[in-house]
Amino acid sequence: MPGGYAGKLLRVDLDRLETRDEKPDEALLRDFIGGEGLAARYLYDEVPPEADALGPDNRLIFMTGPVTGSLAPTSGRHCVTTKSPLTGCQTTAHAGGYWGTMLKLAGYDGIVVQGASEKPVYLFIDDGETQLLDADSLWGHDVFQTDALIKEELNDPKVSVTAIGPAGENLVRYASVQNDRQRAAARGGPGAVMGSKKLKAVVVRGTQSFEAASPAAYFASMNELIKLCDDHVLSGNLFPAYGITGVMDLMNEHGVLPTRNYSQGTFEHARDISGQKMAETMLTRTRGCYCCTIHCTRLINIPLGPYHGTHGKGPDYDTAVAFGSQCGNGNLEAIARANLWCDQYGLDTVTTGETIAWAMELYERGVIDRNDTRGLDLKFGNHEAMVAMIPKIATRMEFGAVLADGITEAVRQIGKGSESAAMEVKGLDLPGIEVRGSKAMALGYAVDNRGGDNLRPFAAATECLGFRSKELGMPDRFDPLSEADKVSWLVPAQNYAVAVNSLVCCLFTIIGYSVEPGHYARHLSAITGFDYDAARLLETGERIWNLQRAFNARQGFTRRDDRLPHRLTGEPAPSGPAKGSVVHLEPMLDEYYAARGWDLRLGWPTAEKLRSLGLSDVAGDLEKARGPVESAMA
Repeated sequence: MPGGYAGKLLRVDLDRLETRDEKPDEALLRDFIGGEGLAARYLYDEVPPEADALGPDNRLIFMTGPVTGSLAPTSGRHCVTTKSPLTGCQTTAHAGGYWGTMLKLAGYDGIVVQGASEKPVYLFIDDGETQLLDADSLWGHDVFQTDALIKEELNDPKVSVTAIGPAGENLVRYASVQNDRQRAAARGGPGAVMGSKKLKAVVVRGTQSFEAASPAAYFASMNELIKLCDDHVLSGNLFPAYGITGVMDLMNEHGVLPTRNYSQGTFEHARDISGQKMAETMLTRTRGCYCCTIHCTRLINIPLGPYHGTHGKGPDYDTAVAFGSQCGNGNLEAIARANLWCDQYGLDTVTTGETIAWAMELYERGVIDRNDTRGLDLKFGNHEAMVAMIPKIATRMEFGAVLADGITEAVRQIGKGSESAAMEVKGLDLPGIEVRGSKAMALGYAVDNRGGDNLRPFAAATECLGFRSKELGMPDRFDPLSEADKVSWLVPAQNYAVAVNSLVCCLFTIIGYSVEPGHYARHLSAITGFDYDAARLLETGERIWNLQRAFNARQGFTRRDDRLPHRLTGEPAPSGPAKGSVVHLEPMLDEYYAARGWDLRLGWPTAEKLRSLGLSDVAGDLEKARGPVESAMA
């Protein structure tokens, strides 16, 4: 077995309440690395297109990477992959903290969960020994209570717990899986899949060691990564001082801070919801995930006022945007309470906040009223009503039941033109960048494999803040309002992002490109013993990206799904640096598909492209699926 891997996956069959160990093929590790890549291969192979996302045939895959559990910065991460109940796409949600490292040190690279239990259970992995235990007494408890009760039951406060809360139990389609209490794998609703399987928690205790193939090269490359992160203005300065919300003012200055459900790109209270404001008012200390030198996590406490008692992990950038500028809310304490409640109930903070912002616009327009909201005055800026909606969504109570299945389903229920305010791509609501002011980010939203997503890559940091990668061929200067010359660097940047997600390392190391592909290639080679260089790492990312695209294509997704809401393509930005700008998407899509080697009409990878990446079986699958899809499009 190559270095860096535990050498085992755990297969959990909840139909039979059985577990067994499996050894992953070394060729799979070489071609897909781990994390997001290896999980994508398992999901594609095991989940047929007709599978119900909330049915027993779906898979819930927890995966670490070869770097997880090492001493490299940001190496304490894992991912959760499944067919999304919100979008129908493949989705991979990432989380930091300590759980992923503990899983690796317990002897497993990942867990593949199939089937569904008839009654609630939780999985306990203790240094390679596994048990499925009764969770009847845990069902109905929130994430924090579940964490405490399991540690009490096992008489060990140091076990690491990942669990769902009431939102996952109630199959809210954007429920999160929470590890270490306030670290969330959330986008796309993996918590709902976990709830559908009646799996309340996965608990790990590990004491085994991490072993690299070439220890001397491993320590040398690790020290190189630490220095690169420490010396960069983002990962070594701004993020440690103010967290990711430290960029709030910068995003606002460039007109890319989405406000009041994407009606504009600047927010008059941006400073009031920033990391700088958090540091002045409620910050108690900072914390990092396992072996992370960045320490972007904010620990906060609110001792007084209507939101007193709010403490723990503070909101990050996308959360502050969703519950802040998007809801027209400049009250940072309310954002902190919303963040805390989402973590307790087990909800994706981004989708929850963005869905409430959408409902606020409908309320302002008179599409819905107090009769619909059961008395809540859901206007922009009403932070009390915003916070009050969170438990209603998690428990499917009153108007929360309408919002609990996401914006696309809520549009079907409400009608009355509500679709014009729905800011989503492929059913996944758009996060924290107003893309009329960042055209590469606009293209990234449209084509991302899990729907509207800003992290693969965070192109606005390149276009608007000027951070660039030398190894990815980025030009010396950018015009964020221009639609020209985006694809040449966006494609390799996407490939790089999914490769890093497969190591698994934190994308905050590549938002400003403190770490280049060559750096990570050297580190991966030292750990595994495989021979990676920058080109091979990017090719591996390209293979993963195409496999994820093929999963969606097999589901029937085509070019028509690579779209943006009309507000971004047909309504000029009303103010700020992007005033008058709209996104002209179709020419960029043609250029993007050509650069990817994809069919321009379907937006699918061609058979030639797939075969060149070693995905001949996938090429055959798409050829079989092509006829019915083309007939439906005719």
